[in-house]
Amino acid sequence: MSDVSFLSAAEWLPDALLLVTTDGTIVGANRAARELVLQNSALVAGGSLLSAVHDDASVLLSYLRDGSRTRQPVPGAITFTDCNGSPCRFRATVRTVQPATDTSLAVLLLQLQPTEGASTQFKELNDRLAQLRAAMRRQQEAEAERRSLEAQMLQTQKLESLGVLAGGIAHDFNNLLTSVIGYCDLARAELHAKTAAREFLDEAVTGARRAAELTQQMLAYSGKGTLIVEPVQLSSLVSDITRLLEVSISKKCVLRFDLMENLPACRADATQLRQVIMNLIINASDAIGDRSGVIAVTTGVAWCDSNYLAENFVNDPLPEGLYVHLEVADTGSGMSAETRARIFDPFFTTKFTGRGLGLAAVLGIVRGHNGAIRVYSELGRGTTFKLLLPAEPQLEPAAPNHSPEPTQWRGSGSILVIDDEESIRALTRHMLKQMGFEVATASDGREGVEVFESMADTNPLVLLDLTMPHLDGAAAFARLRRIRPDVRVILMSGYNEHSISTQFAGKGLLGFIQKPFRLNELRKLVRGALQQSEVERSVD
Repeated sequence: MSDVSFLSAAEWLPDALLLVTTDGTIVGANRAARELVLQNSALVAGGSLLSAVHDDASVLLSYLRDGSRTRQPVPGAITFTDCNGSPCRFRATVRTVQPATDTSLAVLLLQLQPTEGASTQFKELNDRLAQLRAAMRRQQEAEAERRSLEAQMLQTQKLESLGVLAGGIAHDFNNLLTSVIGYCDLARAELHAKTAAREFLDEAVTGARRAAELTQQMLAYSGKGTLIVEPVQLSSLVSDITRLLEVSISKKCVLRFDLMENLPACRADATQLRQVIMNLIINASDAIGDRSGVIAVTTGVAWCDSNYLAENFVNDPLPEGLYVHLEVADTGSGMSAETRARIFDPFFTTKFTGRGLGLAAVLGIVRGHNGAIRVYSELGRGTTFKLLLPAEPQLEPAAPNHSPEPTQWRGSGSILVIDDEESIRALTRHMLKQMGFEVATASDGREGVEVFESMADTNPLVLLDLTMPHLDGAAAFARLRRIRPDVRVILMSGYNEHSISTQFAGKGLLGFIQKPFRLNELRKLVRGALQQSEVERSVD
């Protein structure tokens, strides 16, 4: 508490109040003290209270020292010399305001009142002072809470703005990679099986797919990553990639697993959760470095209340309930508070240049699953990451999908491709022609509606991009349905199906394909869409 603020608040209290140190030095006094006691000109702030004492000054010093040893008020009596040289006795109470330190004496509050005054006023004064201290404490706590909320809001705003940037960049990269991967697939299909150039194309596709994985991390950070949501059991998920985890870390690290059996399922994208686990394990190995160390992976389930959920890295509003959790703890070097506050920033890293998106993607994936992440770390004491995901005990984990690769199927009829990217239109046209279709194209939603109107009698299958000028995918789709309610549409986007499903729910889409896509993926989707429309037509 500031001496100045306290005295300012106590200025008009009726009782005399002085702030003094244990050696009798006057720090300050309120109006009543100045009028009642400090009539001697020597008794000003910075002067000594001892010069006004009528009795032995050592008695006053002993009284002040006794008061500095406790937080409780200590009653007493002091006789001062008034301006006429006569003794004037006062009832006194002293209490500690600021304890002594290595470099400063204790500061005490001395309350004085003439002995003929009513004794009840001391109790009233103590009550008023207690109320004053409580009000000032509440104000300090409110100010601290305001600063905490402000810092949290800034952190959330930073994550949201960086997420928008990452999502936009990833969307554009996906369009470019669609062309690279698609044309490599087309070229490879034209070559003889034993041609060496096929191997070169395979390497090019591998590199492009790795770049596509980077865009998925960026989309994950923005909360728009590809989500194939299904029931997932965390313990089984970790067990399935145990061998991959072991070969991904330093040979000096030991992996220890404590995986809860019969763990409730959660609704999640298994591929993205594997990415999260791999990132955390590799980071733990890097934190241990060249030393020997242990990485412990633990799964479990717990009920989380609102107070617990409010203490996560980002305070997203999460409902109370049952949450499954995954912990990755290492015996590495740990982190300072400054480093811990920045670890989820994109491209922030304590490693060599070029790393750093991993934890940002982890945070995006966890938030995209309506989960939370907690971090415990101290320098020299290791780090623990704890992921929380809403548990859904009523769900059963999905069985693995072993569907075969699509065959070299060929179709017939007409298809309209609507996309504002010339490279995507040209690539998709080549792919569909290879499958046996006649292909028309349009460069935006408005043109697409006009072209479709001229072809409406044949009801061509439409491959429709989501993000376009003039008319976006949603608006263009609505216009197409007005022209022909049974229009057959497959939606294309660099974003994921989960993030756009609510826009098209119940509107009769035949399918969705995410960029970048491969030839076989498009073939399988088109074939399934046409077969589905044939079944629906035969039922009608």
